[in-house]
Amino acid sequence: MSGRFPMSDTTDEFARNLFAGVDMVTEDDTRWPRDIFNVNNRFGKILNYNRFDSTFFGLTEAVVNNLDPQGGLQLETVYEAIVDAGVNPSYLRGSKTGVYVGAMDMSVMGHITTDMFQPDIPGNIQSHLYRTSCEQNALYASRISFVFDLKGPSMTVDTACSSSATAFELAYTQIMAGRLDTALVVGTNMQLDQSNMRLFQELGMCSSRGVSAPLDGEADDFVKSEVVGCLLLQRRANARRVYAAIRAVGVNNDGYKMVGMFHPSGEAHEALIADTVADAGIDALGVTYVEGHLTSTKVGDVEEIKAIYNAYCKKQGRKSPLLIGALKSNLGHTEAGSGMASIKKVLISYENECIPPNINLNELKDELA
Repeated sequence: MSGRFPMSDTTDEFARNLFAGVDMVTEDDTRWPRDIFNVNNRFGKILNYNRFDSTFFGLTEAVVNNLDPQGGLQLETVYEAIVDAGVNPSYLRGSKTGVYVGAMDMSVMGHITTDMFQPDIPGNIQSHLYRTSCEQNALYASRISFVFDLKGPSMTVDTACSSSATAFELAYTQIMAGRLDTALVVGTNMQLDQSNMRLFQELGMCSSRGVSAPLDGEADDFVKSEVVGCLLLQRRANARRVYAAIRAVGVNNDGYKMVGMFHPSGEAHEALIADTVADAGIDALGVTYVEGHLTSTKVGDVEEIKAIYNAYCKKQGRKSPLLIGALKSNLGHTEAGSGMASIKKVLISYENECIPPNINLNELKDELA
């Protein structure tokens, strides 16, 4: 595995920050000037996102000059994950290795203007072609497959904040079906456009304080954050380095609700947990640690905790407390990459035989007390 996280250039550095209880949400002007358009610039930021070594990956200058920073970080983290798995990247060339990228927000369409198509501006259309092909989320996976010469399924998955988790499920399903032996799962999310930040702020969807505080009584919605990371999935018989074994993966949808499409459903969440636990063949009462989604929203956190309680604790017979992790308290909400980030935290916990602490929880919400 590999990744770039706020204040963390590597997974090891990320682990150290987690165990030290560091709040990786920062306020600075590394993305845009403070107070521009009254946009809150307190969010989780990847530090070194503009040091891409184009020659290492054999990309042309025209491509690199127009490449979305996420595209460069994806190539870097994919290479690092392959090496971390004990595999020589050249061994995968020409193989039927799948690539599944979880991403969201195709902001490139907002950059298209009529000036780009004026015939009296030399090179305009060609320049726009490069820019479009280098920034489109739809081509993230294809670029990885191209650079590493991978011939398996290659797709970018956009299911909003569950994108990387859905990509993970697709990769796992393909391996279990016998169609693949190896798959690369990438989760990516960066905040490079202040207009997107301003939109969420104006809609009242982001914390006005810039504090990510899941389950806390003072929580006032989520804080945006960034991640670009990769997991390499293999059959156990082929794996040289194993962080964990996957017993089951599940995906579902809330379906129709009287309260509206965007209101979270604790019942659907509980049903998904129950189905996945059953598929894994384990006893829910024996589970001792759950890493939650827990975004710091007023309704979502309560619905999720109720679902977790009903699925893991409601029945009689639990012999040990259920520990609940809230990664977003440490770094904010990485949106499309949140599933990827949470899985990384679980793997870090396994490797160190210790669960990093949640932070920013001073007093439990009244609905949960």
